[in-house]
Amino acid sequence: MVARFGSAGLCGCAPEAAARVRASLASLACCVAVFLGFGGAMWSQLTIGWQWSEPDSAGVTVATLVMSGAMLAFAAVAAISPAIWTSYAQARGANPAAYASAAAFAANDAVTHAAALGRRPVRVASGYGDPFYPGVQALARALPPGAVADFGPGCHDGSFFVAQEPPSLAFLAAHLASSGP
Repeated sequence: MVARFGSAGLCGCAPEAAARVRASLASLACCVAVFLGFGGAMWSQLTIGWQWSEPDSAGVTVATLVMSGAMLAFAAVAAISPAIWTSYAQARGANPAAYASAAAFAANDAVTHAAALGRRPVRVASGYGDPFYPGVQALARALPPGAVADFGPGCHDGSFFVAQEPPSLAFLAAHLASSGP
């Protein structure tokens, strides 16, 4: 996250004007996508009256399709250089405010709960020089069969994120296309 903030000019030196514009447009696109996804899902639920019944009008059918489309966004998962801690002590050592308690860490531990992803396609990437590399390795071992783990040269920085965006987006696109209606 810090690498992303740095490349957007939110910490360290300000980036060039073109990089600022790209970062602003990317941030705006992400916000719009999240807003439309959640807004569409909430609207469709309100439209069908929070009932799980067969649609009885064209409006309800459209709302159901919008909700289904919004949920397709979660049909696959890709994580680039995720910050995975393997213990509460490690998390507290890196960031004392990361978790409120050991119980909060246990309840949200990505490695322990990796099986909850079920059959969802997962891709995770980390560089050998990333300080979270051991945690990502533990996560990769805990992921359901068929998960893709991409380890290679790199660190927890902007250049690694940028290099991993195309393969991650291709992975998501392939799985969203195969899970469509």
